[in-house]
Amino acid sequence: RQADVNSLMLLLALLCHLLPLLFTYSAASAELTVEPSLYLSRASSIVMLVAYFAYLIFQLWTHRQLFEAEDEGEGENNEAEEEAVIGFWSGFAWLAGMTVFIALLSEYVVDTIEDASDSWGLSVSFLSIILLPIVGNAAEHAGAIIFAFKNKLDISLGVALGSSTQIAYFLIFN
Repeated sequence: RQADVNSLMLLLALLCHLLPLLFTYSAASAELTVEPSLYLSRASSIVMLVAYFAYLIFQLWTHRQLFEAEDEGEGENNEAEEEAVIGFWSGFAWLAGMTVFIALLSEYVVDTIEDASDSWGLSVSFLSIILLPIVGNAAEHAGAIIFAFKNKLDISLGVALGSSTQIAYFLIFN
């Protein structure tokens, strides 16, 4: 079910991205479609934003059980559950520290992307739209691969499709 929901969300994102583009190319002249295409693009962005919030409500509240990993030994008494390695406040401190560190690194990357574009002979658009997200999501992709090797396909699909859905839906802000 989780893969179905994420696949449908990706299909909706594709349709909402393609609709203004196809509308622009369908007219005889570009001057006739500039303003209506802009309104259509904004309307599809609103549809995608509402769909994403509905997806979050669906995933986190109404149908939470569909998105939770199933226990392998549901009928047995699971005494060998994993225990937390660090406490809540320690985890919170690490999360806050890593967020600040990643923010600083992101600022550094943004500042050096034009210099990298000149020295590598690649366009800024290619670096920022294609290469940077791939490198930025490397840990997430590695996690999906590790879960697939551990035979936890539901988590692996959830990570991969969830990441794709978020990227597709947050393109509406660009």
